Amino acid sequence: MCGRYTLAKPLKDLESIFGPIHINLAYRPCHNIAPSQLSPVVINSSGYRELTTMKWGFVPSWAKNDKMKFINARSETAYEKPSFKGSLMKQRCLVPADGFLEWQGSGKQPYYIYLKNHAPFAFAGLWSTWNYREGKSLQTYTILTTEANKKLSPIHGRMPIILPIEQYNPWLASDSNINDVMKILTSPTSEDFDFHPVSKQINRVSESTDSKESLKPITL
Repeated sequence: MCGRYTLAKPLKDLESIFGPIHINLAYRPCHNIAPSQLSPVVINSSGYRELTTMKWGFVPSWAKNDKMKFINARSETAYEKPSFKGSLMKQRCLVPADGFLEWQGSGKQPYYIYLKNHAPFAFAGLWSTWNYREGKSLQTYTILTTEANKKLSPIHGRMPIILPIEQYNPWLASDSNINDVMKILTSPTSEDFDFHPVSKQINRVSESTDSKESLKPITL
């Protein structure tokens, strides 16, 4: 699964990877993004890419209330699930990140995982709009996961799907058919990761853990 991630690179770095893109948010770098927070996602908005914010914790459009929240969706079964099927077909997003956390073993030791070149990347995500009776709407997203690759499987059995840059357009395209979408989800995941253990203080969501210090390597 993926329960925390980071996005601390400058906005210009995101524009260079995800652009050309329309910026529709007040960007704030974060070293400890947690479920229920508003965070950046990239969507297809009438044929162009838009960087906007949504709440992490997917609420299906048909849910009776906004309490049903999914931070992750298993890619292998997403098309079979009523919660995700519609979004998998038409409302896919990129979730920008520059690292993520997984917890190892019964002791729940956190590890910080990132690309070897420390570049930003994108998780495969799904988004949804849920409407309140008062007319307001809530936009939410989830991160798709898959079986961990050989590099990361010693830490955790699951990992978020990281999309290569050449798959950004087909993933966002509203006219991609479901067979093409599923091929993207079953493509091999990158092994170009490094990781290190970090303090369990990162488990707390606070100003003190939203810093580079909280991601420093520790000795076990």
